[in-house]
Amino acid sequence: MGNQLTSLPEAIGKLKNLGKLILGGNKIESLPDSLGNLKSLTDLDLRNNKVASIPKSIGKLKNLRFLNLRANQLTVLPERIARLQSLEKLDLRWNKSLSIPKWIAKLEERGCVVYT
Repeated sequence: MGNQLTSLPEAIGKLKNLGKLILGGNKIESLPDSLGNLKSLTDLDLRNNKVASIPKSIGKLKNLRFLNLRANQLTVLPERIARLQSLEKLDLRWNKSLSIPKWIAKLEERGCVVYT
């Protein structure tokens, strides 16, 4: 946390057994598509970065329970997030230009806590 990272290497997708990825408080602007290869990931914390978009591959993270995207520069979210059946908490607060999509209601209906 707070290491001033600006990006993640594509090779991060090789960490198949990684359970938690805590990257809050950096300067990350983009995420590699290989993020979707982290099949064991349960927690992804990207709060307080400069992320402008989330790769569609995030929809492959079937074990993801907590997704913190608070305080970034998001404007849209990939609808594939709605496919994350294990998701329990999604934090979208403080993304000033983010339009909250209608499919967020589907997550809430199945018990996911969504902070907007």
